[in-house]
Amino acid sequence: SAVVEHYWTIEPVEYTIQGLFTRTAIGVNGQWPIPGIEATLGDTLVIHVTNKLNEPTSLHSHGLFQNGTTFYDGATMVTECGIPPNASFTYRIPLQQTGTYWVHSHYREQSTDGLRTSLIIHDPHEPYSYDGEMVLTMEDWFRDSADKLLKQLMNPDPHIRFHPFVPYGIIGGECAGKKVIYFNPGRTYRLRLLNIGSTFEFHFSIAGHTLRLIELDGVMVKERMTHGVTLGVGQRASVLVTALNTTQSNYEFHADMYTDIVQMPRYNPLNYTGLVQYSAGARVKSDGCGKWLCVNDLDLEPLDAEPMLEPDTFITLDAYSGVFSDQTFRHSFNNITYMRPQVPTALTAVTAGDHAYDPLIYGRQTNAYVLRHMDVVQVTIANHDYYSHPFHLHGHVFQVVEVGSLRGRSSKLAQDPPVKRDTVVIRGGRYAILRFRADNPGVWLSHCHMLHREMGLAMTFIEAPELLPRVPDMLRENCIAQGISTTGNALGGFGPVNSEDEEYPTPYADQFEAKDPPSGWKIISYAINAKDEDFDE
Repeated sequence: SAVVEHYWTIEPVEYTIQGLFTRTAIGVNGQWPIPGIEATLGDTLVIHVTNKLNEPTSLHSHGLFQNGTTFYDGATMVTECGIPPNASFTYRIPLQQTGTYWVHSHYREQSTDGLRTSLIIHDPHEPYSYDGEMVLTMEDWFRDSADKLLKQLMNPDPHIRFHPFVPYGIIGGECAGKKVIYFNPGRTYRLRLLNIGSTFEFHFSIAGHTLRLIELDGVMVKERMTHGVTLGVGQRASVLVTALNTTQSNYEFHADMYTDIVQMPRYNPLNYTGLVQYSAGARVKSDGCGKWLCVNDLDLEPLDAEPMLEPDTFITLDAYSGVFSDQTFRHSFNNITYMRPQVPTALTAVTAGDHAYDPLIYGRQTNAYVLRHMDVVQVTIANHDYYSHPFHLHGHVFQVVEVGSLRGRSSKLAQDPPVKRDTVVIRGGRYAILRFRADNPGVWLSHCHMLHREMGLAMTFIEAPELLPRVPDMLRENCIAQGISTTGNALGGFGPVNSEDEEYPTPYADQFEAKDPPSGWKIISYAINAKDEDFDE
């Protein structure tokens, strides 16, 4: 084991894409895109952060369980107050997992503005053999800042809200169309694929090559052949690719972007390509728009063969969207749009004493559920919107047990043992049943991993609050520096929060029902309305 130490000064950086436009990104040490992090199982990852922005910041290691280190999870006003301007904080994380992860800000939508990069944790005893590996991050990059995009998406006028916003693709840290990966004949490569963007999904394939899927979200799975891999925001996968035994041709790879949020017939999908090079100057073979057929998650099996869990606790989350009383368009679980408390939820949990198991102590707008240690929790998420949401859970992976239509048209059960991951895409008008064991004491956010999180599509699990670890001194100091209380309920008081003391927007009545796409709505019929029989076997 080793200490993998990084010193990050988080600061604005000017970035120009393909000579088209320049905008401010949030970079590290004067660089953007931000170089990735690599470590090995058993190492301790230490990131010393100095904040040179004019607002707070934080870092979340997406996919890491943070066993015993919930206060380094990085979710602002959940497990910390954020790092104030000109202040510092050190994240010290023992690495107890292997796989493909990423690091990003969890303060508002700084991740959309660029504070994001890959995190690879190597296994000294990899279950699959290969000759080399490559990391391919895929990210959408917008002309406008996250704040401007959020204002558009939260506008109550649908003509403004659904106005197209077209991003550019950045693949492997380079402008789309520029990325080259190099293959030697007969060698087998592990490609680590990550969607670290904010809104658009990516579909990856390589002309003339077959992919063998071996990892989803840090969970190794039994090898499965596929033509392509689809990644929602926050999702990761690893595939093995064996190079051809010839250098006569080079081949296009596709990292195509698409969304079902807004109507953009000319730009949906956006077909972005790169090059798999065997020989400089050789002719390039293409398969046109790429192969969009991929394996269904529910047909995959984890290598650890964990049996399907039997639930002790049942939670249903209905995801709706609509115009609220503050004249903004918001998202919600069970008609509650998430709003940050005045005291970080984890600090409330460790100072609440006998009230720690009372959800009211955490405030209505955190949508808090308190879990008993080691209970198996079944969460049914119903997506009543007509567009997709990638739902992510901090602190855990979950078993994906069932996916189906809210109107009863179709459903599909997982095999036993079921696939596990930490981010699942639920299409519009569909539901998913997820299960996990509450074996990781901490405070864990669960949320849509698009801009919808900032629009309220989030909730909180408080897991075994009596077993939470000690609060780091530096974390308390950063709270105090911002005038944020480190004790008390969600409002900084004592005892359960009276709902009359909270100020929050409420949804207008009679608008929360399952929605069909507006008349004339153009979406990608395969990608969005895929049926089981459309998937490869």
